[in-house]
Amino acid sequence: MPTPCLAASTPGLVEPAHGLGGATIGELLQGAVLQGHDPHKLLEAAGIDPAILNDPAIAIGGRDFVRLVRQVQIALDDVYLGFLPQGSRLALEDERILCLLQAANLGEAIRFSVRFTNAMTPDVGAQLFPEACGALRHACAYRTIPGVNRAMLVWVRFIWIYQFFGWLIGRPLKMKGLSVSEPGNAERFDPSALFGCPVTFGAPEDMLTYDMRDLNRPLLRRSVREYQDYCATEPDWFAADIRPPDWTTRTRKAIIDLQRLGSWFPTIEQVADRVSSSPRQLRHHLSQEGENFQNLRTRLRGEAASAYLLASDLPIQEIGMLLGFSEPGSFSRHFISWAGTSPSDYRAQHIGDAGRMANASALLAERRPLRIIEP
Repeated sequence: MPTPCLAASTPGLVEPAHGLGGATIGELLQGAVLQGHDPHKLLEAAGIDPAILNDPAIAIGGRDFVRLVRQVQIALDDVYLGFLPQGSRLALEDERILCLLQAANLGEAIRFSVRFTNAMTPDVGAQLFPEACGALRHACAYRTIPGVNRAMLVWVRFIWIYQFFGWLIGRPLKMKGLSVSEPGNAERFDPSALFGCPVTFGAPEDMLTYDMRDLNRPLLRRSVREYQDYCATEPDWFAADIRPPDWTTRTRKAIIDLQRLGSWFPTIEQVADRVSSSPRQLRHHLSQEGENFQNLRTRLRGEAASAYLLASDLPIQEIGMLLGFSEPGSFSRHFISWAGTSPSDYRAQHIGDAGRMANASALLAERRPLRIIEP
């Protein structure tokens, strides 16, 4: 049997104190096993040595954990790993992510997420309870099926909530507390270190308590593309270090927000104010990242124009006016500089491309106008 020392020196494996122990990985796979899946094949598909299964001396780290959770979700087409009587298909999860990315701040995103979750499945039983002391409690019932360890699902979902919502605001959440009905957690990771707050075991219900100061923070990530890129990096779910987005990402978000308000050609002064910088500093930061403010602003406007051409049946002249062009000829000239072809030719060429159409629809959903600006 491998010793903790040997496990720590093996790529992908860590000492049990710093990851999910092999003795409890089997609990993560219980829902899939009950549906006829081979746990060893699921581990292999996630790039994890099946020999780790039920071995208390070795553990997997946060990146392997993410990969294994995702593999089980894909195998079952279920966000909740087969633990609930009525799970939730991955396509619905994508819709939920798209919905909450439209929120103005973290508190609104959490409310969107709870409402959407309860509509997806009745077995999560998510509820929010504001507190007078400047906190928000987020309770989940998780009505699991027989034969699975309910606590395992609680940890998977709470870790996802903590990591995902922290990613949305570009910093780790400042949790006020965490309560779980499980009596203890000695064989798994250290939850107090992961969540950075006191953890109460044997509680009446499973609940996260957010700090109100976090709830008022605006979202720094807003697009499905950013979320897909985030997932592709296989983030470490056992790490509390969430880096803020780079200057290009922050500038991109600020420009999109202003465009959604009807300001299709915002000045660098307007954008710099939104990202807490000066125009000179912003130009410098973008240059260091190989980006240019004018090019980024023009590119984002062109992306919106391309999306409207494919995902709507609006006349080309109307699209031009919607994007702030007072003359049809001006829109056509600018579009040719963006895409290398006229708006009508672009629409005719790509209207039958299912992939482009889907991407265009998603982009329009992300950038829908917040309100109409009167001229």
